Amino acid sequence: MKLKLLSIIIAAGFLTSPFAVAATYQSELSASYEDIDVTGDSEEGYFVGLKGTYYFSPVDTKNHPLAEAAFIEKASNVYIDLANYEFKESGDRLDIYHRVLGVDFYVPNTIFYVGAGVNQYKSKYSLPSDESFDAVSFSSKWDSSWYIKAGVAPVTGLLVWSEFEEDVDVSEQWNINGKYVIPLSGEQALNIEASYEYQDIYSSSDTITMAADYYFDRHLSLGAGFVNSSYDGNEFNHSETTTDYFVRARNFFTDKASLELSYYDGDYENRLMLGGTVRF
Repeated sequence: MKLKLLSIIIAAGFLTSPFAVAATYQSELSASYEDIDVTGDSEEGYFVGLKGTYYFSPVDTKNHPLAEAAFIEKASNVYIDLANYEFKESGDRLDIYHRVLGVDFYVPNTIFYVGAGVNQYKSKYSLPSDESFDAVSFSSKWDSSWYIKAGVAPVTGLLVWSEFEEDVDVSEQWNINGKYVIPLSGEQALNIEASYEYQDIYSSSDTITMAADYYFDRHLSLGAGFVNSSYDGNEFNHSETTTDYFVRARNFFTDKASLELSYYDGDYENRLMLGGTVRF
């Protein structure tokens, strides 16, 4: 059923005639809902996200895939991201609230990119009463930390960067990320994303993420990827390697409105995400 839903958005991209003309926009608002099923367990949950972005200058979409226009144009921006995760199991309920305020800045007339922001987390746990005990509920305070990003954009459509978190030593956690949008014939294009992260805070692990999106034209894309994680064993956990896969599609029905769908098939959980974006 979930994969059938993914095929609907792909088919709709071929059957509709979007008004994808050369246009500009300066802000966008995105919303998403994600259904989460924990594999082999009764636990289930969901994710709700809302993100708003304001670009310092209007973004020109001419000759670009609509989803990649801001990236290709190196559009500096400020954004706010709000999210809520909820998990339930046998009456237990855990809510995790997350909010981010950040900025992406491309230094004019150079190849350099910098970013920064503040992450905040808050959790709430509740357990209903039964014959043995009363209901339990407690909530944490907001926990804040900052992050910075630095990278280079040596050619059009390519960005390579790293991200650093507050109070985390580079020797304990570091990463390298890349994204490259390659124009093909006509309106077709290919987006390639890759990242590697190493961390040795609680136990050593290496995570490799790869993804690619093929743009049939300026408005419709289909993509897939994987996340491979390797964990070293210690007194807290066993060594293991996991590989999770995902597929995704996005369709701009007009030059300023899109719908996207993704399905994530993991060793420990499966997720189905539905999202939409409007631009102004």
